Amino acid sequence: MMEGVGRRLNTGGGFVLDIGIHSLNGREHNVLFRNNGDETFSEVGWVNGADRVEDGRGLAVFDTDHDGRLDIVLRNFHQPAGLLWNRGGSGHWVSFELEGKRSNRDAVGAKIRLRTGDRWQTRVVTAGSGYLSGSSLRQHFGIGEAIRADEVTIDWPSGERTVLRDLPVDQLHSVTEGVERSAAAD
Repeated sequence: MMEGVGRRLNTGGGFVLDIGIHSLNGREHNVLFRNNGDETFSEVGWVNGADRVEDGRGLAVFDTDHDGRLDIVLRNFHQPAGLLWNRGGSGHWVSFELEGKRSNRDAVGAKIRLRTGDRWQTRVVTAGSGYLSGSSLRQHFGIGEAIRADEVTIDWPSGERTVLRDLPVDQLHSVTEGVERSAAAD
């Protein structure tokens, strides 16, 4: 055992290791995956320095500067939070901020299905995303070269359904349960 890293304590029923402020987690490389668009992914964290060796505790994904590119906040053991700005290229996008009326206010549990051409994407609103983590309640869809969202179906936790058609891209849409039209929020 390294000096100053830990000490054995007699608990009366055996010994435990008191490591003080240290962590037993391994210090591993962070990984960041890129969707290749063909049902495969490539690890690209090394390209922009996101593959740092740290003792990760939390991660949040959100569009901090409203440019349509999702950014990442990392929180590591005994370190300040770090923001990784997404400066990569991006196609078109659409985001949704839902407000429940009959359902819960944050629309947790709502399912959003978005169609562009013959392609569908699905998101479910969740309140947490991992150990000590929670991402934005805004639901983001990358839609590449599409110039509009042809159809959006929102199944609310209350059982109500909202269907929206021909939505403009590259903006945030606010949708309230029970209201037929969406409004651009940005």
